[in-house]
Amino acid sequence: MARSSKTALVQSTFLAWIAVLAANVHAASTTTVPIQLVGTEAPVIQVRVQGKDLSLQLDLGDASSLVLHPEVLATLRSEPTDKTFKFFSMDGQFETPIVTLDDVEIGSLKFGRVEARKDTHEEAFLKAKKAGVGAVGFIGTGLLGAGQIRLDYPHKNLSISLPGKEGGLRNICKGKAVPFVVNIYGFTTGVSTDIGELQLGWDTGAPAILISRSTATAARLSGDQESAVSEKFLVAGKNFGPQRIEIWDNMPLPPEIAGLIGHPFFQEHIVCFDYPGHRLHIR
Repeated sequence: MARSSKTALVQSTFLAWIAVLAANVHAASTTTVPIQLVGTEAPVIQVRVQGKDLSLQLDLGDASSLVLHPEVLATLRSEPTDKTFKFFSMDGQFETPIVTLDDVEIGSLKFGRVEARKDTHEEAFLKAKKAGVGAVGFIGTGLLGAGQIRLDYPHKNLSISLPGKEGGLRNICKGKAVPFVVNIYGFTTGVSTDIGELQLGWDTGAPAILISRSTATAARLSGDQESAVSEKFLVAGKNFGPQRIEIWDNMPLPPEIAGLIGHPFFQEHIVCFDYPGHRLHIR
């Protein structure tokens, strides 16, 4: 999704994720890898690309497959495509070319012909990520959205289950099942809070649980209020409150999304995303 420090907002569909991944995954269909947590940043995992080990952040708010710093992408063998990635920021709408990369590995999972694009953030942002987190890009749901992703911040690991050559999928999701609504920006979940019913996106790249200023205004919160504590944070009938909700002024979100569920929730709960089943599980 989008936030003040992340300008890209993906405009691709959920079904496209499944089609791409089903064709490009081989070898083992499940793996568990360690994650590194730095403050409220998106988790960092190791990805091997064409024999090079890259530290990339897992950003479930981005539907791209791989997003790499320009100087890193320039060192890799790539093939051009006729596709472009469309995004918008506070400065307007932009496009950047998409290429494909071979020989991508995460744990025991191997991928061929993975779509990638360069990270279009400004140079200061790229340097800050590299210096502060050690990361040189992102992994989005485009790479993993054909299967299940279990994020376990408490134990600092990530488990992935993707369809094998025969199309089967090992279920790794347990806990409270929560249906989500698929839209062209990804998916959202209905959450009942003290300030009303909200459609919120799930984003490991968001440093907090956030709502936009326009959502806060519609809920009749004070114009200078920067956050609110909601005793009720009801997801599919279960209360995960209290939760502090920050109010951000500059969030280029579409009207379908009131805000984002980010780092604090993942820190407290194990969350498993079942993309083919259109649901997630919370423990």
